[in-house]
Amino acid sequence: MFFWCCAEEGTRSSRKVSSVENTTEQDQGPSGFCASSSIDVSPDFKDALGADAEEGKVSVTQFPALPDPVVNEEFLPKSIPSKTVTVEETARASPSTIEESITEDHSLREEMAKQASCTSGASRRSRLQIQATDSHWKLQSSDVRIEKELSRTLKSTLHLATWKGTQVVMKCVQVPDEGPVRKTSSTGSKRSKQSITASRPMQMHDVNQELLEELLHEIELLSSLRHPDLVLFLGACLDKDSPVICVTEYMPGGDLERYYIAKRRQNQTDRWRPPLTQIVDWCLAVGRALSFLHTRGAEPIVHRDLKPLNLLLTKHLEVKVADLGISKMMAAVATDVYKMTGGVGSWLYMAPECVRHQTYNEKVDIYAFALIMFFMSAGKAPFYQLGKDPELVLKEYLKGNEPRPTENECHAPLRSIMKSAWAVNHKERPSAQSLVERFQKVREEGVPPTSCFCLKA
Repeated sequence: MFFWCCAEEGTRSSRKVSSVENTTEQDQGPSGFCASSSIDVSPDFKDALGADAEEGKVSVTQFPALPDPVVNEEFLPKSIPSKTVTVEETARASPSTIEESITEDHSLREEMAKQASCTSGASRRSRLQIQATDSHWKLQSSDVRIEKELSRTLKSTLHLATWKGTQVVMKCVQVPDEGPVRKTSSTGSKRSKQSITASRPMQMHDVNQELLEELLHEIELLSSLRHPDLVLFLGACLDKDSPVICVTEYMPGGDLERYYIAKRRQNQTDRWRPPLTQIVDWCLAVGRALSFLHTRGAEPIVHRDLKPLNLLLTKHLEVKVADLGISKMMAAVATDVYKMTGGVGSWLYMAPECVRHQTYNEKVDIYAFALIMFFMSAGKAPFYQLGKDPELVLKEYLKGNEPRPTENECHAPLRSIMKSAWAVNHKERPSAQSLVERFQKVREEGVPPTSCFCLKA
């Protein structure tokens, strides 16, 4: 045990606060305070000590020892080098020694940043576990049975699965290829990527932490969203020492881009498009979803990766918006550097202000929507005339040019809507709700049930 007292030393202009310690060792406690340390206190500081301060005597409340912070050792490096350098040593150090010290410090910071990223993912995961339990969307991995792999990208894998008798889609972070070898037939064994993803327990160090954080972000966001034009979120598996799994409704029609590819192959043509009535219905669904996201109360959301691959079809060919992995709250995008998930689709539908790393807002979704309208109506990818390399479009943006698709290749009622949505000045692009109203007007006025490519206005 210990206590603090203040002793006056003559008429000195400063006071000395000394700590006095009981000499009994067993009463010392684990706090580790120094028994004979002292601190000089200036007269100006006297008033800050409170009303108890008197001439030659100050009463100070005893401070209890703080407990050591709880640290999960699983996410800490096995050893972190540390070195204390005094001012005298720094003065005597040569430039090369200082440079080596800076390099060592930089490496240490990188090591700590990696560990912080890992710990951040674990913190979000723990928080989501509590939310999932309280909101009743926590799923047991044993209840989800994998049927087949649907798709594989650079960031995740999608599986068709069954959950309590219902077909669902299971999304998990990509597992490294260095996984275990599993036997797939009686004649031998080979690496089965699907089996690795499905059955191998994934530890925090097994997966890319940025991708895992993105999946956790998507789960957190989807769990707070409910809209008929967004793919329905059903729940997630977040148990420790198990794969993080996001479970959503199954969309048997697949994504819009592959649907068009299949139709071109079926009709043996390089260009195919559905009737205008179908296109307008799809545009209305996308517009309603964006209007919901962009005007969502105090926390509007920017999708940031809108493209045909992220528009999924039901068995009745209704469109729903999917993949909110890199979406952001609108308040957080003002000074953000635009980061895409990668891939041809993302580059083709990226707004010019994003390519140039300029400030952007929800109008990047409106621009992407305009190019999706072109894709739906023209039956071909935007900028197809520039070649198959999507980077050619990005290079044009970086040169200061503003290339746009040719709207005359699309249905006449959609041309003016597209042109306004891909305006050079993002302030001139209409809101999502404004687009919904214009599409409703087109449908109410009636459109001819034809899919011809007549270029007449």
